[in-house]
Amino acid sequence: MKRETSNRLETTRARLAPLFLLASLAACGGGGGDGPAPAPAPTLPSIAPAVDLNDNHQVGTSFWPNGDTASGGQGATVEGIPCGPMVEAYHIHSHLSILVDGQARSIPAAVGIVDTATTDCHYEIHTHDLSGKLHVEGPAPGTYTLGQLFAIWGQPLTRTNVAGITGMPVEIFITENNTVMRYEGDPKDIELKSHRHIAIQLGSAISQVPFFTWSAN
Repeated sequence: MKRETSNRLETTRARLAPLFLLASLAACGGGGGDGPAPAPAPTLPSIAPAVDLNDNHQVGTSFWPNGDTASGGQGATVEGIPCGPMVEAYHIHSHLSILVDGQARSIPAAVGIVDTATTDCHYEIHTHDLSGKLHVEGPAPGTYTLGQLFAIWGQPLTRTNVAGITGMPVEIFITENNTVMRYEGDPKDIELKSHRHIAIQLGSAISQVPFFTWSAN
């Protein structure tokens, strides 16, 4: 009887030993839980004071020539976007800022507008001026993207090459509804929406994202 009781006690101790060990490690912070703390998330820039763009004034310094490049839209359909007379059944505006070491560079005028004497050829995504406003004008609501604009423009848009600017770190911020968000996906997939602000930061970090207002959609 004593031997049976002793065997039972030994069996119980063997079963409980791992539990006591885990409890001791937890109490002492053992078990590899003392590794380095995760790095804090980078701070988002704040929103700059609003600038009225109803006069469509130039934003930033001129850098790229106006219009499409030779590899951009020249009248043929680009990324599913045709070129023809403007149809304004659906008409919204987004805004694009490209900042290099904190300095804004103007988005060219007449991107997506083919200058011919005989043809009225506007792509459904285009610019009219140097304000950075992106016009989306089509026969019906649809999904239009920043990648389509750059394809019509004839410029690359990747995480390592933004309109020919390479060798600089790239961050992308989207501002809408008074909120700044860091965009981590493929920049080509960013949808153009009414009063959406897209800021592409190359090089040094910015403390504020540009913000503009206009009365149209």
